[in-house]
Amino acid sequence: MDMLLPHTFAGGVAIVLVAVALQFALVAFTFGQRRRRFSAEKLFADNQERLALLSSISSLGFWSWDAATDRVWASTQARGILGLAADGTLLRGTLLGAIHPDDRAGVLRTISVTAGPSETLERELRVVGTGGEIRWITAKACVHRNPKGAVLRAAGYVVDDSQRKRAATELLKLQEKLTHLTRVALLGELSGALAHELQQPLTAILCNAQAAQLLVAKEHLDVQELSEILREIVSDDKHAGQVIQRLRALLMRGETQFARVDIEELLRDVLSLARGTLMERNVQVSTRIEADMPGVQGDRVELQQVLLNLVLNACESMSGNSARDRRVEIVISLAPDQESVRTSVLDCGGGIDGDRLERVFEPFFTTKAGGMGLGLAISQSIISAHGGRLWATNRSDRGAAFHFTLPVVTREEYHERRSANCVHS
Repeated sequence: MDMLLPHTFAGGVAIVLVAVALQFALVAFTFGQRRRRFSAEKLFADNQERLALLSSISSLGFWSWDAATDRVWASTQARGILGLAADGTLLRGTLLGAIHPDDRAGVLRTISVTAGPSETLERELRVVGTGGEIRWITAKACVHRNPKGAVLRAAGYVVDDSQRKRAATELLKLQEKLTHLTRVALLGELSGALAHELQQPLTAILCNAQAAQLLVAKEHLDVQELSEILREIVSDDKHAGQVIQRLRALLMRGETQFARVDIEELLRDVLSLARGTLMERNVQVSTRIEADMPGVQGDRVELQQVLLNLVLNACESMSGNSARDRRVEIVISLAPDQESVRTSVLDCGGGIDGDRLERVFEPFFTTKAGGMGLGLAISQSIISAHGGRLWATNRSDRGAAFHFTLPVVTREEYHERRSANCVHS
């Protein structure tokens, strides 16, 4: 019995030691867990602070949505941009409710389209603030789907574009005013020739009217001759009316109106406006137009302004040539890619110095005495706004050439016109 006591005592001590060791291990584990939790909380707080700082600097608002819970997390900046409450639970319906009704269907359509496991979507849309004000935002999201195409979760950011939109609108208004002023200045250059252009039909009308009066005063009225005089009066009156109508269209200022434009009709209108100037400066114009030209999409008045400016510049470049050596050629053809119509205005002047080929499109850069240096700059901006390109080259023999392209309305129209022409021929 006495010999068993040391063993019993030793066993008890071992149990106590194990218990103490377990207690220490539990304390260490608890301490480690608390330390890890503290580190995680600190890391989360740091990340939140960095996220808030990034949001405030770049005006970004971050958000995420989980399809399983329908819960939306949104940063403070995102809530402000979307016009949502600063606190409170957010659901998918809450997020969609902030979007303008006219844009909501498009957003849902974009999200519902089945694509790969993950995709990035971006679009501009409007949101309605708490006070009813409408603001533009850009929303970008990464959408994750299951193999069947159903959305699992989405995350992204929103940017308030209201200020940029307002600035862009104001800039567009200023550009429109400048374009109109340049158009008026362009017609100022034509004023003398246009006055002569109008004087011709008006004088003819007066002469024919006086002749008709004399004819009526005769004892025997020649009805056939009188009828011919009246036809000429009507024709001259129509011609004068067309000139005035074209002038009025160019002088009026309004918003850009995109519609289908026939480039051949556009050229005829421009040459009709410039006819007086071409005659006054002894400039001969020839045209080469490829058959079956498709229509282009654009604003007729603005495109007239571009082509008229190029024709007048070509005339100006040949002012030092002899009267018999002033020729302008205008070529209209389909671009090699069949996606656009190319118009070229070629002159027989002195050409353009190599270092000035690009500079001629810079605002206020001009080679003409008394020129504003805005015509080509505005022409380039007009063509760019139409989705085309305007550039200059030197011809291989002599003179310069200005080219611009405009996208066709549809390729189908071009092929239909070609097919119809083949059938008729």
